[in-house]
Amino acid sequence: MSLEAFLALPEVEGRCELIDGVVYMAAFPVPDHEILVALLTTYLSQSVMLPGTGIVMGTAGVVVSDSSALGPDIIVVRAERAGVIGPTVITGAPDIVVEALSSNRNRDLVYKRTLYAAAGVAEYWILDGGANTLTVLELGDEGVYHERAALTAGDTLTTPLFPEFSLPLAQVFNHPARITREE
Repeated sequence: MSLEAFLALPEVEGRCELIDGVVYMAAFPVPDHEILVALLTTYLSQSVMLPGTGIVMGTAGVVVSDSSALGPDIIVVRAERAGVIGPTVITGAPDIVVEALSSNRNRDLVYKRTLYAAAGVAEYWILDGGANTLTVLELGDEGVYHERAALTAGDTLTTPLFPEFSLPLAQVFNHPARITREE
């Protein structure tokens, strides 16, 4: 499917992404996935959006190429780059995208990583609720991600893009609202 045809589709419940011209639909995420995303979104919003240094959004369409539009779990754009936010989709690279890993880990860890890097997304955060880790990938000058940090509940998440943001990850990973499931 073309990007133009994909973007013209009516809104649907659930996530729908276009990757290299192929439409992918996703099942509803498990509750713990949504809780982790909500917690991280809340902390980012308090530290970045409320002071006006950036814009934080939940799932929104991000056009990453002529044949791909993705819906990361969280999108962060510095205030001075707010122009990349179009009326219906993000048309330029967000500063940070966050993907909470789902059952299709390969899509997040390989395909999306490549697409986000090619689009110029400065930081790609991979949130793994099953392992209670958050991996921070930083885009290098050569257009490839390098792992800046692999963080756990004992670590504090920071980013040079928003120096005021500092989050002890225990507040996310050890939160009493977490819902885990038996494997």
